Amino acid sequence: MEHQFLTNYTEITFLDKIKDNLRHCKSFDFSVSFIKKAGLVLLFKDIEAAVERGCKGRIITSTYQNFTDIESLKSFYALMGRCSNFQCHLDYESFHGTDYSTLGYHSKGYLFEFDDHRELVIGSSNITRYALLKNIEWDVSVKDYFVNGAYDDALKEFEEKWSATELLNAELIVKYAQRLSYAIERWDMDYDLSASKIKPNYMQKKALKELNRYRAIGVNRALTIASAGSGKTYLAAFDALNFNPKRLLYIVHEGSILRKSLETFQEVFGKNVSYGIYSGTSKQSDADFVFATNITMCKTLELFSKNEFDYIIIDECHHATAETYKKIIGYFEPEFLLGLTATPERMDNQDVFELFDHNVPYELRLRDAIANDLVVPFKYFGIRDKLVDYGLTGNEERRMIAQMAKEDHCDFIAEQIEKHRPQGKLKALAFCRNVTHARMMCEALGERYHTAYLTGRNDIGERVRAYNDLQNDAHNLEILFTVDILNEGVDIPGVNMVLFLRPTESTTIFIQQLGRGLRKYTNKEYVTVLDFIGNSYKRSVQIAFALGSLSENFVMEKRLLASLVKDDFTALGLADYGVEIHIDDLSKEEILEYIDKENFNSLKYLKQDYFNFKKYIGSEFYPSHVDYINNDCAPDLIRFMSIKTRGKKNCSYYNFLRGIGEENLPVFTEKQIDLSIICLVCFHLCVYMSIRS
Repeated sequence: MEHQFLTNYTEITFLDKIKDNLRHCKSFDFSVSFIKKAGLVLLFKDIEAAVERGCKGRIITSTYQNFTDIESLKSFYALMGRCSNFQCHLDYESFHGTDYSTLGYHSKGYLFEFDDHRELVIGSSNITRYALLKNIEWDVSVKDYFVNGAYDDALKEFEEKWSATELLNAELIVKYAQRLSYAIERWDMDYDLSASKIKPNYMQKKALKELNRYRAIGVNRALTIASAGSGKTYLAAFDALNFNPKRLLYIVHEGSILRKSLETFQEVFGKNVSYGIYSGTSKQSDADFVFATNITMCKTLELFSKNEFDYIIIDECHHATAETYKKIIGYFEPEFLLGLTATPERMDNQDVFELFDHNVPYELRLRDAIANDLVVPFKYFGIRDKLVDYGLTGNEERRMIAQMAKEDHCDFIAEQIEKHRPQGKLKALAFCRNVTHARMMCEALGERYHTAYLTGRNDIGERVRAYNDLQNDAHNLEILFTVDILNEGVDIPGVNMVLFLRPTESTTIFIQQLGRGLRKYTNKEYVTVLDFIGNSYKRSVQIAFALGSLSENFVMEKRLLASLVKDDFTALGLADYGVEIHIDDLSKEEILEYIDKENFNSLKYLKQDYFNFKKYIGSEFYPSHVDYINNDCAPDLIRFMSIKTRGKKNCSYYNFLRGIGEENLPVFTEKQIDLSIICLVCFHLCVYMSIRS
C-alpha cells in the first residue's frame, strides 16, 4: 500500500493527481459535497475525455447549504445524455426517512480503478476554484493492489449513498433551481472574504514597493498600469498614505467617479484629513484632499498656486493627452504625480507614457490580474449574429440599428441570454452603438426583461441610482443599456453578464468594457460575456487581437493569431484560472478569413510586437539579437528589418529601432550599419548550421 500527501503547494498538487488519474483510470467514483462551475471547469474536460474513451464514471454531489450550483448539474446532465457510461446522483432530500436524514452531506472522496491497482484520494478538497487552486487543503492518496483496506471501506460507503440518492434529471434540476432562488441564505466558499479588509493586495504591495523605490532615486512622476477591478484607487490611497501629503489633488474625467474615489480614501485615511468635491456642482477647494473633475479644475486653475498640492493623482490617465489634462499637468508643480490606468494605449497614437517621463514602476495587465485572483475570470461566447448587417455605415447606419431592434433579433438575443444566464438575479450591462440603439433595445427587450438605459444626458444622481438598482438583488432591474459612459471608472461589482451589442472596433474599448464585469463580489464566481459578432472586417480582427493580447507575450503574427482562434485560445493558458473562450464555427471561419487578409507587417503592428517583447523580457534597453534567439516566443527579427520607416526600407534592426524612436542607441555611420548587416547574416547562418548539425 502506498500513500501520498497532497496540498495546493506540494510538487504534485491535488488537482494534478485527480487530472492524471482521470487520464489513465478505467473507472472513477466521486463523492463530493460541494461543486461549483468555476472549480468544475478545471476538471470537466478531463472527466469528459475519460468518459468518452469508455471509462465508467459516477459522481454523487449534494444540495447541502444550497452550495452546489445549477450550471455544474447541467454540465453533468448533458454528459449523461451523451455518454451512457456516466451517471450523476444528487442527495436532494434523498436521505429523509433514513438514518442520514438529519446529517449534512459533507464528504470529499475520489475513487479510481486501474488495470493493476486502485487509488483512493480523500481529504478536505471540494470541487471549487479556491479549493483546487488557493485554499490550504489537506488530502491523502492511498494506493492499493486489490487488497482489503480503506478503498473497499470507502467503496462500500459510496454504494450505500449511491442507492440512497436520486439519479440527476431535468425535473430535479428545475426543483433545485427554484429552491435556490428562494433560499434565505446562501454562502460561497469561492468568495474571498479577506478581499473586504482594507489592506494592500498582491498587486498593490508590489506596486507600492516599486513606487517607493522610484521616488528614492529622484523620480517625481510615474504611471502605474493595472487591470480594471484590481484595485487602482486603493493603490493610490495606500501610496498617498506612504507619501503622507499635506494636500492632495485627485483628478478624474467623470463626476460620478469622484464620490466613490473619495470614499475609498476615507476608508484608508479615516478622519485624519478633510475631504472635498470640486466639480460643476460643488466647490470644496479648501479641503486637505480635493477630488476634482478635469473640466472644472482646468477652468479655475488661477485660483490655486502652482505648488498648492504636493501629491497629485490622475485617474484613468489615458485621457491625459487631452488639452484640459495637459493644462493641469503643466500648471501644477507637485512633489509627486501619479497616473493610473488599465489601458495606456490610445487609438490616436498620442503618447500617455511621455507625460510621465516613461516611468512605469509597475504594470499588471488583465492576464496577471486573473492569474493572481485579483478579479473574477470570464466566460466569453462569440456568437454569430446573422440577423444584422454590421457592414452598414454612414447613412445606412439607421437601417442597421432598425435591424438590431427587430423582434426576431431581440428573440435571438434573449435566447442567448437565457442559454448562458447566471444563477440568481440577472445583472447585465449591455453596450450599444449609440443613444438611439440603446433606447430601442431597452424598449424592445423591455417586453422580456426589466430594463433601463443611460446616456450622457443623465445626471450623476440618475446614473448612481441605476447602478444601485442593477446591483440590488431586491430590485427588479436586470439589464442596463448604455453607449460609452460605463466604459471605465464605474464601480458595479455585482454585474454578472456583459453584452456586446455593437461592433466595437477598438481593442482598448473592448478590454475596458469587459473590465466592467470583472470586479469581485459576494457569490460571484465569474462574469459571462456574450459578444454578438457580425460581418464586420475590423470587428473580427479586433476580437482576435483583444483576446490574443491576454497571452504572456502577444506577437501579432498571422500564423500565431490564426492558431489561437482555431483552438479557442487554449494556448493562452488561462483555462486553469477559470477563463473560457468559445467562438462558434461560422464566426471562427470568418475571423480566420479576415486575419488572412490583414497586413501584420505594417509599422503599427511591428511597433506593438517590439514593445510587447521588450516588456516580456524585462529589458530597460532595446533587446539584443541574442534575446531574439534565446526566446521561443520572440517575434521574427526579419520582419523588423523588412519594414519601411521614414519612407526608407530599414534593412537592419538598428534602422528599425532608430525609426521608431528607441532611445539610448549607439551612434553608427552608414558604413558601420552596412557592415553590421553582413555580420548579422553570417551570425544567423552560423546559428542555422549549428542547429542543422
